[in-house]
Amino acid sequence: MNDRFTIWNFKDVPNAYVPKKLLNIKKKLALRTGVSFVDDMPNNLQFSADPDYPNDLLMLDSFGNTQSVIPISPKLKTYLESKDIPNLEFIPVDMLDHKSRVIEQYFLLHSTEVIDAIDKTQTELEVDDLNAEMYDTVENLILLDESIPADIQIFRVKGLYDVTCVSKTLAKEIDDNGFTGIEWEETSEYSY
Repeated sequence: MNDRFTIWNFKDVPNAYVPKKLLNIKKKLALRTGVSFVDDMPNNLQFSADPDYPNDLLMLDSFGNTQSVIPISPKLKTYLESKDIPNLEFIPVDMLDHKSRVIEQYFLLHSTEVIDAIDKTQTELEVDDLNAEMYDTVENLILLDESIPADIQIFRVKGLYDVTCVSKTLAKEIDDNGFTGIEWEETSEYSY
């Protein structure tokens, strides 16, 4: 078990809004691999609402989705900005209702801190057929603590499309402040 970091995951909450598809994005792979958008910030990003959940409109501070991104509320964005976390970008995204009307503006939590931290001797990995720098399947994710600088609070794991790690200290603070829609997953329990 990793003592320093946990994985940002999403909690199922009854009646919560369910994002379906991220619209108006050309560089989706860059978004999933931690490439910076500071000089080319996407505009007019939107999340469509899942038509299978037409009555679920409860807005949380973060939502699960199949797009491998982390949408967060303005309140959570403000909180994270107050932490002065380096290499963190907040990309505006409009959350749409089932009639394609904007409910609220959220932000994609986008860490450009990408660290090669996987212990490749203890983690079961299979290289992605389409991108040799990424892993297609992972079992029993083990991180090398010595590869992660001591001051890092949030980072993406190099080679994984959907893993954003958060220091357990920051994760506890997020929980203690009552932010909704988030749960934490031990790295060793991660599989894809």
